Amino acid sequence: MSCTTPPRMVQSFHYDIPKSAVLEKCRNILIKLDYEIDIYATESNMLITRPIQLRRALRRYDYIVYLQVNDRIQVHVAAERSIFKRGSQSTFGGDNQIEKQAESTMPIRLQKKIYKPIHRGMIKNNFRPNKISK
Repeated sequence: MSCTTPPRMVQSFHYDIPKSAVLEKCRNILIKLDYEIDIYATESNMLITRPIQLRRALRRYDYIVYLQVNDRIQVHVAAERSIFKRGSQSTFGGDNQIEKQAESTMPIRLQKKIYKPIHRGMIKNNFRPNKISK
């Protein structure tokens, strides 16, 4: 059975260590994967990375990783797609040629490229993936 749309860009993990240590471990995982941390808020148990550019053919995606620690760890990806607009024949270049669109989902291939290294890092640090019931 195949999906007509890619799954939502969220992964969840369970943890068995004190909540205060979880966010620091997650931060270290992302830093080892060459993400730059933009916001690190221990009081709200969340972190956000700086935007990353991912190019595929003619499309460019800018995405961030958002991580929230509650009763489980949730890893979200928020993306924005840049597309070239068609201008009139009298228009040559300029800033108005690129339109940015918020994306609720990215192609599954790109999601895997982002999530697989994060998933491996979480497993190595003894965080258990949330089992999805069907």
